[in-house]
Amino acid sequence: MKSTKNKKIEINVKDIAGDFFTHMAEQGLAATPAQIRKISEKISSTMGYEPKVGVFGKTGVGKSSLCNALFGRKIAKVSNVAACTRKPQEVLLNLSSQGGGLTLLDVPGVGESRERDVEYSELYENLIPELDILLWVIKADDRAYSVEEMFYNDIVLPIIKKSQIPVIFVLNQVDKIAPIRDWDIENYRPGAKQQKNIDAKILTIKDKFRIPLVKICPIAADEGYGLTSLVEKIVRYLPAEKKYGIVREARTQNVSKKALNEAEKGVWDTVKSAAEKIFIKAIPYIASAAWAFISKRWIF
Repeated sequence: MKSTKNKKIEINVKDIAGDFFTHMAEQGLAATPAQIRKISEKISSTMGYEPKVGVFGKTGVGKSSLCNALFGRKIAKVSNVAACTRKPQEVLLNLSSQGGGLTLLDVPGVGESRERDVEYSELYENLIPELDILLWVIKADDRAYSVEEMFYNDIVLPIIKKSQIPVIFVLNQVDKIAPIRDWDIENYRPGAKQQKNIDAKILTIKDKFRIPLVKICPIAADEGYGLTSLVEKIVRYLPAEKKYGIVREARTQNVSKKALNEAEKGVWDTVKSAAEKIFIKAIPYIASAAWAFISKRWIF
C-alpha cells in the first residue's frame, strides 16, 4: 500500500466569510455586525461539523483496515454502546483532533446467532437514524451473502428508508478476487481478468441487496485501491453542510479534486442558504447575487 503522511485539508473560514461579505457590499448590500456574526457562525459550524459514519458488516470483512486506510489514524475506543444487553462488541470510535473530527460507529457480528441478530435489530433501529451515512462493508471473495442479505433487506433497509440515511456498499479486499496473481502490484490496481470478475461480483451485490450500481464501491483498503472513489461517493451523498467534514478528516491522498470542489461548494451553498434566511427581506436579490458569486468559484 502507498504510504504518505496525512495532512488535514483546511479552508480558511475568515477567507470564505470575507469574500462573501465583500461581494455583497460591492453589490450594494452591506451586512450589519449581527448579520455578519450569524453567517460567520454558520460557516464555522459547517466547517467544524463532525460527521457520524456507521461502518457495518460481519467480523473479518476489513472494517478496521478500511477506517485506518481512509482516515490515516489509529482508532481509539471512547465508549461502549449501552443499548446492548450482552458484552458489547459494538463501540463508538472517535478520530477527533483539533479543528473538527469524525465519529465512526462500528457494529460487528451480524450473523453470529439468531438471538444476537434480534439484539442487533433493536440496536440498529436506535443508532442508524443518528448517522450521517452508513457504509456496509462486504468481503469481496466471500461466496455466500445469505445472512447479510437477509439482515440488510429485512432489518436495515426499512430503517434507512424511514430515516433517509444514505448507504454505500463497500466491496473490500477486491485484490483477493481470482485470479489473485492478476493483481497489478506496481500500480495498485486489478488486472484485466480480475477486473472482469470484480464487475461480476458488483452485479451480484446489486441484485442481492437491491442497491443501485452507483452506490457500490470496490476497494482494497490494504492496497490503497478505490479509496479516492469511496471518498467521492461519501461526499456526493451527504447534505451540503456535512460534506466538508469528510474531506477534512480523510487522508489527503484519498481526496480528489472533484471531492474537494464538491465539499467546498457545499460550504458555499450553506453560506447562500444562511444568507437567504438572515437577509429575509432581500431573498430574491440574495438568491440571485449569492448564487451567481458562488457559481463563478466552482466550475465542474
